[in-house]
Amino acid sequence: MSEKPQTSMSLMRRWSWLIICGGCILVVACIALLGSIASGSPWADVTSDQVMSYRHEQCEAVDKTAFFLQIANFWSNFAYLAAGLMILFFNRSMPGRFVGGYLCFLAVCSAWFHGTLTGIGKTLDIVGVYAVLLAIIAYGLIELMDWSYDEWQSWLLMIAAGVIGVITGFLRTDVFLFDSDLFTPALVVIIIGGMVWAALARKTRMGIEPVAEGNMWWALGVTVATGLLALVFKYTDGTKNLLAQHDGHYYECLYSHTSVLQGHALWHILTGVMFVGMFEYFRAFRMRSESPFPWRHP
Repeated sequence: MSEKPQTSMSLMRRWSWLIICGGCILVVACIALLGSIASGSPWADVTSDQVMSYRHEQCEAVDKTAFFLQIANFWSNFAYLAAGLMILFFNRSMPGRFVGGYLCFLAVCSAWFHGTLTGIGKTLDIVGVYAVLLAIIAYGLIELMDWSYDEWQSWLLMIAAGVIGVITGFLRTDVFLFDSDLFTPALVVIIIGGMVWAALARKTRMGIEPVAEGNMWWALGVTVATGLLALVFKYTDGTKNLLAQHDGHYYECLYSHTSVLQGHALWHILTGVMFVGMFEYFRAFRMRSESPFPWRHP
């Protein structure tokens, strides 16, 4: 008799994140359908210059008759929502709540940009990226320094990640160092440095040896594999991208303009997994909280 409620609660916890994510997709789909029937897109006045600039990095067609201007690049942002909900539901630590919350925020902001192609949408998209990366850096430092999740410096770091993300995102066009082409790689390099530090601390005496050793290496594999694949898809999209130098000729794009598979959409999905992999890597350093991956729970 006592086992039935426990099984029910376990199933509830295991699938709640997916049910919520699916519910959000359904609600947004209904809004898009009703909006298209009622009046088309409120953002149909996007200029040709904006579209041309956008095509340098992403080849998906811009449909001015649809409620949301893009399809794959819009809907793929639910990968960030799923990633955030996984961390929120399964990790449940204070830093996990912040990282998960910032990922959900990124999902909204990135979808806003790809659905509307507005300037404020682009800025908020970058704010979300910065906040997530800064939060992962903050979480990695908390684990490496063995600070309690309840200590003031832990709270300060996680809150500061969001505040700094907002400030740097809005100043990206005014301050050279905060430009996304420079600041984003710099944050990633810092995360990589933290991951190397954690790996070395496992093998040498650096005064921060973990009290419990989890398996960090499979999380490292997930992070590296998805990160590298994401870079390939991101930079092979568009007409004037790093690995797609088509001199602005739209018809030469590697990805079909109306295809469900878009390089930038795959970037969204793979980086969503990568962010969870980064979080899991630092979590496994001390094993003080639960894994964000559902299949790692009995």
